[in-house]
Amino acid sequence: MREYNLEILTFIMFGMVTFSAVFYNGLSLVQKMMLIYMFLFTLHEWEETRFPGGFAKLMLKFFKLKATPNQIHAAHIPVTILLIIITFVPFFTQYTLLALVPVYLGLFETFIHIIGIKLHKMEKPYTPGLITAMCLGLTSIIALLNLSNNNLLQSWDYVWGILIMFLCFGAMQRTVIAIYGLGYKDLIANLKNNQ
Repeated sequence: MREYNLEILTFIMFGMVTFSAVFYNGLSLVQKMMLIYMFLFTLHEWEETRFPGGFAKLMLKFFKLKATPNQIHAAHIPVTILLIIITFVPFFTQYTLLALVPVYLGLFETFIHIIGIKLHKMEKPYTPGLITAMCLGLTSIIALLNLSNNNLLQSWDYVWGILIMFLCFGAMQRTVIAIYGLGYKDLIANLKNNQ
């Protein structure tokens, strides 16, 4: 699992998309959205970690951390688990509020990768994952418009969706940081001390 979590995510995604293609006409809007997000998040992980890859090294350099190859591989497991949960739960429950989690994460990824260009002082206007992050952002805007036009959510659902997304993302990030043997305070202190 540690070394092949991306391949496992890809296998699960392709299996789900292939299976669902047979029943595509019978799928709800939420289920169709989740299939698209499964596909895009998987591509995003490939771009960040393999082709061209380098996102983990970029973040380790930014926070002035040293990590073993095992830690880098293990740190990707919580990401894989998060992506499976936030797309599969809405797919199978068709609970529209939970569908907002990958929608907002898509927007958040776009924002982070664009800001990352300046934060990491990149020579070219690119951070590993930016192209698929932009695709996720565009998909999220379209998804929000579709959800709104079909009156599938109440006003407060949009707020709850943001809170749930940040709660899920925060839990995942906390787990990743713990794999490196740190807490948030340690991470911030390390960043301040090395500036």
